[in-house]
Amino acid sequence: MIEARHTFTGKLLADYCSGRYMDRFFRRVYIHGTPGRGDYPVLMLANHFSWWDGFIQYRLNREVFGRRLYVMMLEEQLRRHKIMNRCGCFSVRKNSRSILETLRYSAKLLENPANMVLIFPQGRIGSLFLRELDFESGAGYLGKLIGNDYRMVFNVNLIDYGPYKKPSLNIYHRTVDPAEIVGLRQTTEAFNRFYNQCVASQSRVVW
Repeated sequence: MIEARHTFTGKLLADYCSGRYMDRFFRRVYIHGTPGRGDYPVLMLANHFSWWDGFIQYRLNREVFGRRLYVMMLEEQLRRHKIMNRCGCFSVRKNSRSILETLRYSAKLLENPANMVLIFPQGRIGSLFLRELDFESGAGYLGKLIGNDYRMVFNVNLIDYGPYKKPSLNIYHRTVDPAEIVGLRQTTEAFNRFYNQCVASQSRVVW
């Protein structure tokens, strides 16, 4: 696997793409949610819907959580976009024995309360029109490796155009105690409940 790096060049890229560059494409960026308190590492689970994924969570982390962000990324994509490794991205190879190495690496990162690890448990980009997301088994196995000495953050990102040329980006997040969620099935169900609550909230927006 390819381990993550954090370099000055990578920080400049991530800051730009999650800041001024993002603001060129979205009319407004809204962040909804209240972070949990405490000195703990964070495992963030997010819906995977666009090219912006990763930079969205970089912005969320910078403005709300303030941790060092690590992002799990498919190895073929990371090799194609090598500079992302300098932004804290590390690789995973699906359907390979090396996935265990990646999960152990993720768990090791989460021993440090200054760190946040972002994964997209769908394992692939999916439509925003989905109402139920399927999680791959790695998310459940990672939870077993970490134990309960961390916090889990659900992150759902939705866009709306309304009467404007540019869409608004809505970043929803909720911090949950992993001790209250046991196994992959319960994690998937809890995330989907939050996902649909976010969609319902967004559907009530009046322009």
